Amino acid sequence: MSTIDPLWTGDTGTLSLDSRRALVQLLKGPLMRKTRHPELWSAVITDTQALRSRLADVFLDLIIDEDAGIAFTRMASPDNDLKIPAVLRVDRLKHVDTLILLHLRNELGLSAPGERVIVDVEELRDQVRSYQRADDLDDAAYARRFNAAITRIRNTYNLLDETETTGRYEVSPVLRHIFDVDTVTALRDEYARYAAGTAAGTKEQK
Repeated sequence: MSTIDPLWTGDTGTLSLDSRRALVQLLKGPLMRKTRHPELWSAVITDTQALRSRLADVFLDLIIDEDAGIAFTRMASPDNDLKIPAVLRVDRLKHVDTLILLHLRNELGLSAPGERVIVDVEELRDQVRSYQRADDLDDAAYARRFNAAITRIRNTYNLLDETETTGRYEVSPVLRHIFDVDTVTALRDEYARYAAGTAAGTKEQK
């Protein structure tokens, strides 16, 4: 059995330097990209089992999508009644955030695995607008909410990357794992009912 030389006096770790750095990056999140972290990505691929074990110690699963070149962690899902502590921060998405992510996930679903998906922010704004309630007529307020949501999705959640063209973004393939097909369908149906709700109610009152 091979051993790792200590990296400092008193070091009892068993992972290589690159694997430790990869572990830290995975814990920091929200995801690791092969294109951005090639050395760390190599460590994830070659030392997968050891990294899975370290992450399992803190109730996390390691998800790797080699076709997309991404790796990230998510909370473990025990198949029993075991109660585990919350390790990852959970954010409650705003209404417009969810609408945008739903649309982005749908765009990914129309592409082949590994294929880049590029969206135009102006087109995205118009498409998402159709899911707003019929009585939401304040376009300026909607534009402010939309722009704030795009900033959060880019900078906080890291699910959109800038491209060479201003106003066009690449969709992170990690959304395939966050929203499965059943979830997308359920959300789309729910928001379609939400968008039609006020119009239907208004019609009945006339």
